[in-house]
Amino acid sequence: MKPRSIILILLIVLLPLILLAGASLRLASSEKEALQKRFRELMEDRLRDINGGIRRNFENIEREMQQLTAIDEFDVSQLRQLIRIQPRVLQLFVISEKGQLLYPDPTQILNSTERNFLLNTAKMFTGQDLRDAVLQQENRSEQNGMLAEPSISRTQDKLQDKQAPLRAPGGLFNAAQGWFVWYWDRGLNLIYWQRRSSGQIVGVALERGRWIADLIAELPDTAVAPNSSGKGNGSVSQQLNPNSFETRFRLTNSSAETIYQWGPFNVSDGVEPFCEIPVAAPLHSWRLQCFVPEEQLNLTGRSAMTGLLAGLIAVALALLAMAWVLYRDYASGMREAAQQVSFVNQVSHELKTPLTNIRLYAELLETDLASMSPEDADRPMGRLNVILSEGQRLSRLIGNVLTFARQKRQSLQPHRQLLVPDELIKQIVDRFRPALDSLAIRIDLELDAKVAMPIDPDFLEQILGNLISNVEKYAASGKLMRVRSSQAEGVLTLSVEDAGPGIPISKWDEVFRPFSRLSQSVSYAAGTGIGLSIARGLAREHGGDITICQNECDIGCRFRVTMQ
Repeated sequence: MKPRSIILILLIVLLPLILLAGASLRLASSEKEALQKRFRELMEDRLRDINGGIRRNFENIEREMQQLTAIDEFDVSQLRQLIRIQPRVLQLFVISEKGQLLYPDPTQILNSTERNFLLNTAKMFTGQDLRDAVLQQENRSEQNGMLAEPSISRTQDKLQDKQAPLRAPGGLFNAAQGWFVWYWDRGLNLIYWQRRSSGQIVGVALERGRWIADLIAELPDTAVAPNSSGKGNGSVSQQLNPNSFETRFRLTNSSAETIYQWGPFNVSDGVEPFCEIPVAAPLHSWRLQCFVPEEQLNLTGRSAMTGLLAGLIAVALALLAMAWVLYRDYASGMREAAQQVSFVNQVSHELKTPLTNIRLYAELLETDLASMSPEDADRPMGRLNVILSEGQRLSRLIGNVLTFARQKRQSLQPHRQLLVPDELIKQIVDRFRPALDSLAIRIDLELDAKVAMPIDPDFLEQILGNLISNVEKYAASGKLMRVRSSQAEGVLTLSVEDAGPGIPISKWDEVFRPFSRLSQSVSYAAGTGIGLSIARGLAREHGGDITICQNECDIGCRFRVTMQ
């Protein structure tokens, strides 16, 4: 079997496999991305559930602080007693309508807690941060309809008095309130404030240790053991089950420091979280993070990959089976073709021997008839010429078959002899002359190759014989055949022209293919379709070529042969 055929069969098997494998991998990759996206959404939902618990915790604290700061008139000793009995409270403070700090009053005697509080929050009361936060909350409250419309005089007073931004609008129905974040000591501290109907601001700073402890109490305190049957295997629902993964959750502050973490997965330093969300108010700068091991994120699962591999193997086996059937049929066909060619070669060789004897005895008979009187030899001589002509024709046909077989076996090599081309050309044309004369085809010879050169006479005879035979079979209607020869720099150039119907330009290359004929009609001239193919092959083996050229009179056909 030829290497090209083997390569073709391999491509028939491998190309579909490669395309199928590529499509399967893209499908698996898309499925993996979709599952990871869905898994990320599930983990974010879990973080939002945890965040919901944190939000509810601060809502409870906010309700408690709202009741605690519902103070319109106060006594310092009562406030200090209230601070002592409230474990969540670090310090209470009261600011007048004009922004003056009423409690703890820095002009009065302070206890240690009050002094530390004022030292840590001095800039909060003297700067614009708290005032801006209160104004922003009041503006939002006004837009939401929580506050009554301020009077014109109070609004003008507010616009004129830029040094008293804590002044409330007149006619308050519901007090404005909110959270304020301040950094001192160990970091972030929470302050809750409420604007009273009197215009005063009552606020409370929460005990940092206590509210952080309350926050952590809302978070899971133990790791849930992962499901050993998970790890990305099984059905899609099992693959997307968060409990089937080792995870680690973290609560981090605004400096990315870990406040609290839980879960069995040990996270290395520098690892990015799988997903994260901001913590509920008032801890907007804090983050809830989720970490998942990278090796567990292959959500396509071993079973899916196993199924994909099994499918590819099944397709590969099917393609191999088809390729084997194709190879077997092809090899069988090639064996039959080889047997047929071998049979034709053997028959051709067998026919060549009796044909040689027929031609030999026909020539002897021609000699005998030549010694007889013309009256007695006329009719036998005519019949003998037919026998000689048909014998030569059959000899050429057998020669073409044998030459074609030798070309296919690539065993054809030229055997050069020093000959004068024109002499050999005349001999070849003379062999065809009786047949051409019987068809009234005029023969014009314009020969100019008189210098001896190394030529294989069998090659030249078969090339020129096939071209003249084509004129006899296909161009007899033109009644003309012109043969020209020339030499230049060791190259012999022949041309055979006719005045027949010619060959369409679109068919010039096609006619040199084996078994190619211009018409497959039964009425078309008989021929095997291998003559021109053999002639071109022989010319190329002899260092030349055969081409079709435009005839000078634009009718018929002209073949140009070169040999060197």
